[in-house]
Amino acid sequence: MLTSTFLLSFTFIRSSVAGYTLIDGYTPSNFFDGFNFFDGKDPTDGFVKFVNRQAAESSALISTAADSVKFGVDSTSVTKDGRMSIRIESKKSYSTGLIIADIAHMPGSICGTWPAFWTIGPDWPANGEIDIIEGVNSQSMNSMTLHTRPGCSISSQGKFSGKVKTKNCDINAPGQGMNVGCGISAGDVSTYGDGFNNAGGGIYATEWTAEAITIHHFERSKIPADIQSGNPDPASWGAPLAVFSGCNFPDVIRNQTIIFDTTFCGQWAGQQSVWESDPVCSKKAATCQDYVSNNPADFAQAFWQVNSVKVYQLGDGFIGSSPVPPPVSTPSATPLPAPSSTKDGAPSTFVTSASSLPEPINPSSRGRFTSYEIVTVDMTTTLTVDTPAATPAYCAQSRQGCISKAKGDWAADAASRGHRGSPRSRS
Repeated sequence: MLTSTFLLSFTFIRSSVAGYTLIDGYTPSNFFDGFNFFDGKDPTDGFVKFVNRQAAESSALISTAADSVKFGVDSTSVTKDGRMSIRIESKKSYSTGLIIADIAHMPGSICGTWPAFWTIGPDWPANGEIDIIEGVNSQSMNSMTLHTRPGCSISSQGKFSGKVKTKNCDINAPGQGMNVGCGISAGDVSTYGDGFNNAGGGIYATEWTAEAITIHHFERSKIPADIQSGNPDPASWGAPLAVFSGCNFPDVIRNQTIIFDTTFCGQWAGQQSVWESDPVCSKKAATCQDYVSNNPADFAQAFWQVNSVKVYQLGDGFIGSSPVPPPVSTPSATPLPAPSSTKDGAPSTFVTSASSLPEPINPSSRGRFTSYEIVTVDMTTTLTVDTPAATPAYCAQSRQGCISKAKGDWAADAASRGHRGSPRSRS
């Protein structure tokens, strides 16, 4: 019998709950500083004149209050050159995460308008587009759409309240018309325009993972407490408004810029067939442009009032990365047991075999999931073993773990809608 002193390296795994972490908050104090003002020609051929920040301020099209910002359109002038409006684009871009927009008011269901809250990647359609809020003319319910390059079609399976209208997200999908994309339409008037505003506005929360793009809508009176506290937990929110799934989204939706805008007429709202098929708008003027040009006061409610836009990403240090356990040395003659202990209430397990490593984190876990922190503790201990007087043998194991990267009324002739073009596309 020989008494020997061994240096043992124990690896244990401490589990913890990881959720969404705020990375950018666009609030009244900094909102407009986080956006560029687009003042070029509208890629959708709208009857609009987008203006820069200086012109927007001098024309009183934008304003800032303690709890919100407001940006709208000219509602005082008859115009033959296009109605003044705002289009703002975030200076930062994002790939996956959770975008929560607290909107107090959006442009109403007004003839001639085409408002949208959306995101787009560079080199459209290579990096895709997400239309979170969108509609035209007197539309009463929200239309949500993805636009991508070929290779992305969505499933109609899953629990969500919207109705799938088209499944192929490719802007040139056969049988869908130019740039229709894959669309889901809401069935609740509180999701868009006048109905949204009558409910006091609300929250649009868009969760974007490798497996799905999920859109939730909450009326002002039904906003979850976890959103209000700044600790959003999508897994607790119940059935969403829309779920786009079935694509490899990191491949087709990337580097998204956040955009708010309101244009007029153009390739969707201004299509003569769309105008004539609208029972409200078709009675007001012969064409969309005639109406928008000559009725400025009708656009007084065509403004956005935004309390905040907050962007969250999943995170602690290990999320989205692959921690590799260090080598472990144990005596070959007498394997040590794998005791369980706790520290500060967190379970800890000494790992002595490859099978003791955690299962890969399920990349489809949304909102909250368990992450694993791998910690090595070196200690010196005295062991008594039955062995010949010769030097004891040691078995060195090298183990590597690889954890996958965590990641309205529908217009009758929507198929005729045109695209927004680079750097903007529109369904």
